[in-house]
Amino acid sequence: MRLIISILILLFPFVATAQTVTKGRVSDASTSEALIGANIYVKSDWQKGASTDVNGEFSIKGLVTGDTLVISYIGYDELLYRYNGEKELQIRLNSSATSIDEVIITAEKLVAEEFTYKKVKRLDIYLNPSAKADPLLAVNSLPSSTTLDESANVSFRGSSPGETGVFVNNAPLYDFVRFSQLNGIGTFGIFNTAMVDELLVFPGNPPLEYGNTTSGLIAIKTTEKVPEEEVKNVTVSLASYGFLISQPINKKQSITAFSNYQPAAIIKAINSEALNAIEDFNSIDLGLSYLNILNDNTILKVFNYSLLEGYDFNLTSPTLNTLFQQRKKRNFTITNLRRKIGNSEITFNNNISFSNSNFRYADTDIELNNFDGFGSLNYLYTQSKMSFKSGIALDYREQHFDGTFYTIDYAEGPGFPTASSRSTTELIRPEMYAYLTYYASDKWTFGGGLRKNIPTKNQDDFLSSQVSSKYSISETSSLTFGLGNYHRYDFANEGGSVLNESKQVSLDYSYSKSGTTLQASVYAKNTVVNSLESDITGLELFVRTKIANKLRGQLSYSIIDGTSKNSEGVEFPNAFDLDYFVRGNLEWRLNANWTFNSTFSFRQGNYYQPFTRAVFEPEVDAFRPEFSGLTNQSRLPDYGTIDISLSRMIPISEKVNIIAFGTMNNILNRENIRTYTYNFDYSERSTSLFSQRTVYFGAVINF
Repeated sequence: MRLIISILILLFPFVATAQTVTKGRVSDASTSEALIGANIYVKSDWQKGASTDVNGEFSIKGLVTGDTLVISYIGYDELLYRYNGEKELQIRLNSSATSIDEVIITAEKLVAEEFTYKKVKRLDIYLNPSAKADPLLAVNSLPSSTTLDESANVSFRGSSPGETGVFVNNAPLYDFVRFSQLNGIGTFGIFNTAMVDELLVFPGNPPLEYGNTTSGLIAIKTTEKVPEEEVKNVTVSLASYGFLISQPINKKQSITAFSNYQPAAIIKAINSEALNAIEDFNSIDLGLSYLNILNDNTILKVFNYSLLEGYDFNLTSPTLNTLFQQRKKRNFTITNLRRKIGNSEITFNNNISFSNSNFRYADTDIELNNFDGFGSLNYLYTQSKMSFKSGIALDYREQHFDGTFYTIDYAEGPGFPTASSRSTTELIRPEMYAYLTYYASDKWTFGGGLRKNIPTKNQDDFLSSQVSSKYSISETSSLTFGLGNYHRYDFANEGGSVLNESKQVSLDYSYSKSGTTLQASVYAKNTVVNSLESDITGLELFVRTKIANKLRGQLSYSIIDGTSKNSEGVEFPNAFDLDYFVRGNLEWRLNANWTFNSTFSFRQGNYYQPFTRAVFEPEVDAFRPEFSGLTNQSRLPDYGTIDISLSRMIPISEKVNIIAFGTMNNILNRENIRTYTYNFDYSERSTSLFSQRTVYFGAVINF
């Protein structure tokens, strides 16, 4: 630990001087939005400079009257500013990226965007210590997330992660996590934050222009701007080495490439005690993105992603202590073509995706091959008072299962009974939809839509529906109401397919003014997933504000009342039944380039069925455990964790800067219990824990 602290101290040296400090802020000339990471330096001495922080603010020491400042930011015109002794500077830059030989292309409009709960920008992900630079982990830090583990699988408002839809450039992805296990739970998402322009988050009432989702929805958009010059960055950290290059081909075309390699050796050596259950992990990915503005009204985007990964950890059960091995290959290609014709717009979206996963432990050897093919054709019409969008979509999914597995869940290990199976399941899902948004006045906006499937292969006939309204109380506050009935087809655990249904109602209040944001939400839903019916009601409260001059904070509180009923009519507490779920963050801007963050999360422990007795079964030579029923569940101890991070932006030259960072997760090394495990005859109980204290640091070099 002393070595780690020494490394962090050396990584972030403080330098004290007595020179005069000049402060300032850099913003967009048209929107006044802060520009984060803009470079400011003295023309006669480029080593005297700074970069803007998350608020667009900076400070420079030792300026003298007559100095010429050079202010630059990618996508904006460079500005020369003559310093006349001011103590505070307000600098506005004009955008240069929206004009490409007089061609102006606007981003594709989401017709239900008026009802978006949250927009997450790329820099919001980078600057969120809980996100670990991962878009899905950033979503999991939102107050509407009710994920009960530390994975990248996102649960919204008491719904299972399997109900959450994830779309990239309007195409669905069903396999979007790294280091996944047989249950599909993975540690990180597969998305590289550098490719993300923004995330749109709908924690409930997902817009019906997207299909096959019954709970929340995450819509990821990649950039549609051709960079004026080459953009490069390199990432070096304990468990990740990567690069990104974005290169303009000409004024209308660009290509972006990125790759990341994740080895385990260094981070395991430094965090050996916390990561002792993990034997090894490694992954390498490659992403390519092509953007072509074909003419004044037409744009083409192609995004391809490939991933190879491996993950080994120690698996323990009453009859088994062995190595679990996972290997995975993953590739998808998303193509988007959009053509604007007057007030109308026609779009075509396509995704071809496949993955091969292999899971092995003891006598178990399972291989899953998935293929997903998606295509949609959409028509959008907009005018001052309304937006109308309709379309058709075909989603084809195919899963091949081939494996050997244990037939008795309490008897796993060499010599215990196994079985082999091979099967292929298809899901063919053609659908059509229509959605209308009507802007009744400056204060009232209404929306509604229908989505209808065309049943195939003995599928049920269903109609999804949705209505929404938004009332702008003032320029700073609004109310949003949503009501809907949603459907999702998915693979069933026992083979074949299953139709899930969710009925939802929600009311969200939002207030934002002078750096203070308040949000309050109430919701209720009835969901049927795999014959398990759940009733959920919940309340969310959120506040973010400036506490002091350099200190900002946010706090969220959620409460959920949930019950479930199985196919036999037995009622029991829902897994997401929570009296409290508290998250918070404190951000201290030490100066223009230094940031200290502390995040925390506290909630009730998960439900579990207590062990009652073990009965020896001589035919399998193992003990069969018996547990209390679903109606007599208990809770694990409360969960709580506090993380801290320290980062510094270091300007090197007018085009080069380094963002150095260090984090420590679960600084109190609290033993948060994930589940209980038992020995062979169940006479002794031990605990399986969530993440313990870990240290991580690295740097991102932009040039």
